[in-house]
Amino acid sequence: MNICAWSAAAALALWMLWDMLRTNRSYSEEYLTSSAEGEIIDAELGETTARS
Repeated sequence: MNICAWSAAAALALWMLWDMLRTNRSYSEEYLTSSAEGEIIDAELGETTARS
């Protein structure tokens, strides 16, 4: 059981390394660190809109 746990951990670590390298080759650093969630809504404007 111990060998199975270490094997699973090693497989997961290798998969994460492979995925990191694949992602870094596919996308630029600017794209990966950019936010596409939109603008921050002003608190007062958000409350006024929610009440309407």
